[in-house]
Amino acid sequence: MSIPADADWSDRARAALSGYSEPLLRSVAARLVKPRANQPVDDVLDKLVAAQTNAPVIDRRVRELPPECRKLLALVGLSRQPRWKVAHLLTLLAALDHAEGFAPVQTLLEAGLLFPDRGDAPLEDFAAVASGVVFAHPTVAARARGEDLGVPDLSVESPGSPPRASDGLEWPLRLATAWQGVWSSPVRVTQANSLFKRDQTRLQSDPLLSAAPADSFAPVPDAGVLALFWAKAVGLLAPADDELRANAFPPSWGTALAPLQAQLFAAMPLVEAWDALAGYAPSDNGLSQTPTVGFLCLLLLRTGWTDPADVAAWLWSHHPSWAGALPKTAEKDRGAEWVRGFFGVAYMLGLIEAAGSLVRLSPLGRHLLAGEPEPPAAPAFPQTLMVQPNAEVLAYRQGLTPALVASLSRFATWKGIGPACTLELNPEQTYRGLESGLTSAEIIQTLNRHGVRPVPAAVADLLQRWANKRERITVYSSAVLVEFPSPAELDAAVSRGIVSVKLTDRVGMTGDGKEPALSQLRLIGNRDYEAKPQKCVTVGDDGVTLTIDAAQADLLLEAEIVRFAEPLPTDIPGVRRFRLTPVSLRRALDQGMAVADIDTWFVDRTGGSLSPAGRLFLVGPVLPAPTVGLRLVVEFANADVADGVMQWPDTRSLVAQRLGPLAVTIDEVNLEAFRAALAEVGVAIA
Repeated sequence: MSIPADADWSDRARAALSGYSEPLLRSVAARLVKPRANQPVDDVLDKLVAAQTNAPVIDRRVRELPPECRKLLALVGLSRQPRWKVAHLLTLLAALDHAEGFAPVQTLLEAGLLFPDRGDAPLEDFAAVASGVVFAHPTVAARARGEDLGVPDLSVESPGSPPRASDGLEWPLRLATAWQGVWSSPVRVTQANSLFKRDQTRLQSDPLLSAAPADSFAPVPDAGVLALFWAKAVGLLAPADDELRANAFPPSWGTALAPLQAQLFAAMPLVEAWDALAGYAPSDNGLSQTPTVGFLCLLLLRTGWTDPADVAAWLWSHHPSWAGALPKTAEKDRGAEWVRGFFGVAYMLGLIEAAGSLVRLSPLGRHLLAGEPEPPAAPAFPQTLMVQPNAEVLAYRQGLTPALVASLSRFATWKGIGPACTLELNPEQTYRGLESGLTSAEIIQTLNRHGVRPVPAAVADLLQRWANKRERITVYSSAVLVEFPSPAELDAAVSRGIVSVKLTDRVGMTGDGKEPALSQLRLIGNRDYEAKPQKCVTVGDDGVTLTIDAAQADLLLEAEIVRFAEPLPTDIPGVRRFRLTPVSLRRALDQGMAVADIDTWFVDRTGGSLSPAGRLFLVGPVLPAPTVGLRLVVEFANADVADGVMQWPDTRSLVAQRLGPLAVTIDEVNLEAFRAALAEVGVAIA
């Protein structure tokens, strides 16, 4: 079971409801939305789906539920994982002293707040769901997160030593390494979704995946196997023809670190073939203790510093099946070693902090499990790579982001994961990067953009040579390009055989590059491309709208402008407009253009530099974040008084910032001191 790529849970709810028989559907609707009698089935479906995101309706229905049903929804909401096996949900309820069996799940199914994740239709009753998988709409589950679960307070006195925490990058790095290994050599799985011995040994002996982390709380057995199945759970890997194969990195890897950590936390209940003591441990019936015990371990930390032994003791007496599944040797410490092993995983993900032998939730963990505000993002260090002349790359960990880890994984091989990670540029991984859609220019641009110094010329030449061995390029010693007023006219010329190659939506040429049958074309002008580029673009007052002067433009213009601007629709014949956007300008940087190149183009084509709005899009993300604060503005009668205030030490020390020739800002706490200092020289503040 893995997280689906499609996150539209309303559509999933509709698909599940569509599988209900009509009597069952109307029975569910009568409890959730109370529709009119004999309302068409499609209207009933619409009402049921719409209710999933209607907070007042959901709140009323949740309040009407029995305590065990509210707790079940709260567990789903706190886990951030909408899909659960029914058996795991019942185990969690049993650990919280609710042994009603399938009844709470059936009540939620009948209330339209839980849905079966199955494809069989029609569904006559919910008895068939007892051994399957169910899901709740995330909006519904989130409304129940505040429910009191009755979890005991196991907190102890705060330790004297300061807490230590990981940077949260350990698992993203290991998942990216596992993904890279599967990309180069897919992993085979049996019909029972277990590993073949060869692949199991390969993961267990991998020097990178099996290496101990630089900062850890407890050893993690078979970390490579865990990384593999965790990567599958978050969609990095997907089964295909009895194999696990690499997918493209999902969108969550293009965000900040905290959202990716939250996604990995949500995927934890989907990892079942791993155990905190035994490591790789596929179960015969597909049910593991890890999802439920691990989730409860984290819930038991919500009250503060906790001893893992106390967590294990509570689980030993409350979890219905965990103690029986542990080896006999675990009886000595009542499973404390298992709990410490799981906390080792959570520590590497950044969910918990440690002080000596005690643990507690980190700020991110408290945000996910205790409803506290999301912690602020760590400072960004964009320049974090150092490319060595021997084609090795040193990546300083404090500057790595999920997006950069994903990008590097596509074209460079991970060689070491530590405070300073190491990668290697080699032909095989470069070819894979090119096959994934990258170009050699994009690879070099990534290394330059995040490097503390430019890529050495020898390495850039090496990457280009590797790329040239793969890319097939057609070279024309000379060619005639024909520009058409509209894409439709180019399409017509292609259909008539006048041109055969479409270079852009309006520019074409013959297949051999020679002159087309010009007698079939109406020529309105030609261009000398050895001459200096013409000024043919006007920048609008908004700084982002570019209008082309068709009479002055040449064929190269459109190929140039689409690298960093998006075309705009227009109703005026012959008028072509484009717009600068943050996405289009970042795409230009990723394709190898530098800010200076874009600025030069604007000087050549518009007569002026890149607009301030365009510069905001380019340099804004890499500058320090702007600050917001409240200060008092003092405006003087003339600049001489303001200059004196800035020069006199008694007043200069109280000024926070000068805003202009007449105004300064001061902090409110300094107002009276500022007023008194000015009063000494006869200047009164009104």
